[in-house]
Amino acid sequence: MARPAKRRQQATEIQVPAAEQFSVIHKTAIYARLSREDNLNQSDSIENQLSLLHDYVGNRPYLQLVGTYIDNGYTGTDFDRPEWQKLMEAVRAKEVDCIVVKDLSRLGRNYIETGEFLEKICPFFGIRFIAINDNFDTDTTEASGQLSVSLSNIINDYYAKDISRKVSSALRSKMENGEFIGSWEKYGYLKDENNKNQLIINPETAPVVKQIFLWRSEGMSYMGINKKLNDSGIPSPGQYKANRGIVTNNNQKDRVILWNKHMVTEILKDITYLGHLAQRKGSQCLYAGISFHRTEEQDWIVVENTHEPIIEQELFDKVQAINNAAAEKAKTNSGKYDHLPKAVNIYGKKFTCADCGSVIKLVRSFSTKKDKVYFTFKCPTYAEHGTRACNAKKMRKADLDEAVLSAMKAQLDLFVDMQDSLHRLLAMKKAMANQSQQKDEIKSLKKKLDHKKGLFSGLYRDLREGLITDEDYAQAREIILADIDRMEKQLSELEGTTTRFEEQLRGEKKWAELVRKYHNATEVTAEMVDVMIASMKMNEDSSLEITFNHMDEFKAIYDTIEILRKEVA
Repeated sequence: MARPAKRRQQATEIQVPAAEQFSVIHKTAIYARLSREDNLNQSDSIENQLSLLHDYVGNRPYLQLVGTYIDNGYTGTDFDRPEWQKLMEAVRAKEVDCIVVKDLSRLGRNYIETGEFLEKICPFFGIRFIAINDNFDTDTTEASGQLSVSLSNIINDYYAKDISRKVSSALRSKMENGEFIGSWEKYGYLKDENNKNQLIINPETAPVVKQIFLWRSEGMSYMGINKKLNDSGIPSPGQYKANRGIVTNNNQKDRVILWNKHMVTEILKDITYLGHLAQRKGSQCLYAGISFHRTEEQDWIVVENTHEPIIEQELFDKVQAINNAAAEKAKTNSGKYDHLPKAVNIYGKKFTCADCGSVIKLVRSFSTKKDKVYFTFKCPTYAEHGTRACNAKKMRKADLDEAVLSAMKAQLDLFVDMQDSLHRLLAMKKAMANQSQQKDEIKSLKKKLDHKKGLFSGLYRDLREGLITDEDYAQAREIILADIDRMEKQLSELEGTTTRFEEQLRGEKKWAELVRKYHNATEVTAEMVDVMIASMKMNEDSSLEITFNHMDEFKAIYDTIEILRKEVA
């Protein structure tokens, strides 16, 4: 199915209510996505998307830009994308209430999931969503617009599946012909300007690759090479891309991307540097619903002598022998400490470094003389690169667990005290009694309001049938409308009070359940972390910042207590 061409050529101006430009300021995030299919078509580049999005938001003072999220190289057939997930975390944290994309296909090409997001997720979190080229804005789109969006999503869904079949066939043919089809060239190479499927040697980075192999052939360790590269100030592959203005998911952080062990090991085993291509190391099938996964080595498509080599076969073989010997030694030693205790990191991705944002790792170390094992939480960035990359951070597991358990119990104790205050206040019983009265009052008020509206309808019939004069109608109309307005405001206030009280009660029940389950715990468990903790950060002085779940409900209880205290004062 051909896609409409006009829609992609020029963004249509979305109409925005004039009043909103002055009264509502939206915390706005822009989102850009580029998949491999898009790369092949040489369209919708990240740079072009960002330019359009920045121009759009910059020209609208009611859209305050608070974040930029980019998923480069991720399919639109599902929402399992790292930057999109970060954006949703920001939405849940109420840091973002408006999302702007180039068009709906950047959001996703799966009709069901995209529709679910627009129709359910957006209203639930109160998100305003704008797709510029589709002339779609959840704040202004009516029923007819929703139908247009649905059709657009169906087209995108069909397009994704159709292009997947065509792209898969075309890609396989190119790989079998020895053509390079990667989005980014290998470090040490460039794409030929006259043929993007042909690799040519990069005179800037090829010598670095050669030096890495030489160091390894001389017996230097992976970490030794890693340190040597960083000490020499040689840009890592990620940093080299960033310096060239190439935007990826990994180079968006405001810090230098240093060499690490993974980068070094990947270079030292890659046959690309022998002049060969090994492709199809990963696979997916959009139309069959198969997500991206690593393929077995026997399923790779390997074609030899496709481009000029950087490394001679003799040097490559020598390095592989050293790598294999090191792997065998590590394998031999791997069971040496199996008799010693092991530990599981129960905090997972919730526990991060306050400075660099890396997930704090649990490290197992040994004392060979004393035959003891030690468990320490460390910032992996500092552990690998030292102070050039991050501040020193580490904490013994036992100390961390004790600190977290203490913080949990302190929070639970605080709730118990708050709950006691609630139930000691006589006004609570009064409030609970008033709650019943309020419900009766709401019911009665609704009945009166319906009656008044009925009178208003009957009044117009009397005027039309000539039973009353125009003057009598105008006078009675003014009185009845004033009564209706007063009753509606009163009803709104009563219902608002009822809702707030019910929310407070639900919050109390949640925290009461936490107290029941965990107040007497003697150690931190994975379940407690999952249920009670939203996030943890370790600071430079090893202090912790813990954000607990259900804090909105906790605050609601606190606010209720303060209101009650004022009422009985």
